[in-house]
Amino acid sequence: MTDENTVREESDGPLDFFETMTEKLGSRRKFMGDAAKVGAGAVALSAVGAGTASAFHESSDVDILNYALTLEHLEATYYAEFLDEHSESDVEGSAVAQYFARPTLRYSLYQQIEDVADHEAQHVDALSQTISDLGGTPVEAAEYTFPYDSMEEFVALSDRIEAVGVSAYAGAAPYIENQDVLAAALSIHSVEANHSTFFNVLNLQRAAPNAFNPARNKDQVLGIVTPLIDS
Repeated sequence: MTDENTVREESDGPLDFFETMTEKLGSRRKFMGDAAKVGAGAVALSAVGAGTASAFHESSDVDILNYALTLEHLEATYYAEFLDEHSESDVEGSAVAQYFARPTLRYSLYQQIEDVADHEAQHVDALSQTISDLGGTPVEAAEYTFPYDSMEEFVALSDRIEAVGVSAYAGAAPYIENQDVLAAALSIHSVEANHSTFFNVLNLQRAAPNAFNPARNKDQVLGIVTPLIDS
């Protein structure tokens, strides 16, 4: 018998988001525990346009796109840093990769993380171009601290980062006025949901445990993710 939130070991599951941190969070253990309690986890926002604490209905499409862009900047930086610091053999030799009995899954894990990193970089480019086309100024990436030391911690943090990103898109999308912009945002949202499922499974969680996912507003997202922001 297994915990209802854990994938059974015999199942592959469906596959196809310290000192400085200690000062901010008390401890890495506390950070991970607090993130789990809120059900999502850790994405940082460097800026969200005018009126950070305001409701989405007070924001323009450019403000909302810049809000999304800050999430994508963090995700793109996060995965790029991981790939810069870890080799293919590091990933394939990790305990996480050994969850897979099938060699085709184990030895493609690095490439799948590369795919996620590439997606996030493309999201940054697309959002930045759209904001510019609408006459806005795309926000720049911030400085971040990502609290993980092992592959297992990276996967757990990725699981939380992607879950918050999905909930942030869900919370903002209904307030986008331009239908073309909305369609583009929803196309990103579905890809982020794919990422979330991928890391759910790697984190030994059920791929899709809920029939409905939360949609978070700006204040809720900021309340979860601010600890990852350095500047």
